[in-house]
Amino acid sequence: MEKIYESLKYLSDMELENFKKILQKALWSKGFRLVLRNQDETLERLKLAEVMEQLFDRQSLQVTMDILEEMKRPDLQKKLFDSSSASERQPFEHPERGEHVEKDSSEWTRVEPTITDVDEAPIYSFQSAAGQFECNVSGLRWVCEDKLCFKYQFCSWEGHMERMKTIGYRSAGPLINITVITGKIKEVYLPHWICIDDIPNLLESFSVLHINDSGDVLEKVSEVTATHVRLTDPVFSPLAAVISSIFRVKVTCNVLIYYQPHMPFLKLHVYLILHDPALQQSVHKEESSIGYEMIKKPRPDKYLRMQQGFTLKAAIETAKVQPKKLTLRYDSQDPNFYEVFIENPTRDFDLTLLCADSKKKEAKLHPVWTCEIRRDDHPKSGLVEAAASSGGATCLSSPNSKIFQTPKTRILPELRGEIDP
Repeated sequence: MEKIYESLKYLSDMELENFKKILQKALWSKGFRLVLRNQDETLERLKLAEVMEQLFDRQSLQVTMDILEEMKRPDLQKKLFDSSSASERQPFEHPERGEHVEKDSSEWTRVEPTITDVDEAPIYSFQSAAGQFECNVSGLRWVCEDKLCFKYQFCSWEGHMERMKTIGYRSAGPLINITVITGKIKEVYLPHWICIDDIPNLLESFSVLHINDSGDVLEKVSEVTATHVRLTDPVFSPLAAVISSIFRVKVTCNVLIYYQPHMPFLKLHVYLILHDPALQQSVHKEESSIGYEMIKKPRPDKYLRMQQGFTLKAAIETAKVQPKKLTLRYDSQDPNFYEVFIENPTRDFDLTLLCADSKKKEAKLHPVWTCEIRRDDHPKSGLVEAAASSGGATCLSSPNSKIFQTPKTRILPELRGEIDP
């Protein structure tokens, strides 16, 4: 990196722009696209050298010399040549892109990660021999030919989504920071949440985004399956599947449900979010900080359309739900939620998520997800706990039952005249 920087600092601003254009052209022919962020003059050259080292490792010296040759700067080319050993000068080649062939799910060995820092951003660690593996937490898949040790964390998309929009891309999967400790990953399959049924040109529509301090690199993918995108001989940094901006694609989602304990009523916070583990961790941390507890339920089994409005209904007479409608959005890292308030939760009930068919002018709402909320899902709230804590009796025979204290003396109407006031 230092050797490349020494060459770049001798370029004028105009020559530097030319250098970046030639690099962009070379990268795209090999399956990459570089998007540098604005930096001051010195920092820009340093960060550009850093990006080249991350992408090409020791081949970065040869790539730099090839570009300097095209720019007709033999002086800098010779300077760089003299400072590098013959062993460092290797031709810049990228492995051949694979065909669009999806492996059967039975070919993957599902493995459990070791999880540390559970209360913050969890770190997932693996040690594996040669083979094809799938993490049973995230669905991340990898292929290795020898012993391997690596770790990863989910990262927030906050601060990155707006930047992606400016270059015509949207997030298509969780942002994952992978660090290889020992060994090498031959292939990595990154999970994505896009329904690919309506996307005609899969390989052209999908890319993998690499994020670093100086800029973003978009890499062409080798393969797109219903659940993953594949990279061969991957370079690791925070990375994720992205898709060129397609209006209102369908995606996999999570419904997160939290309740407020130690209350005589039942209050729920219900979130509809993308199937993004980092966002789920953020919501869980926020809800836990204010004392709410999670009710775990299955997520929707079907794809839901982005920018679609959804309505939540609770099938119990005393339920109040607000707001009336929420829109499923890409860019919300602070997602809104439904608040469900039920004064007397005396029985089980269903929560149902509904949306309208946007292709019809007068569309009726139809259900896309339903779950049953049972009394044992929220054991620390509602009438049962309130009665137990007050020492009184509770009547649960009617939806309108109320908590009452049993009086010490009961006065019957027919004996009223015989009792001394």
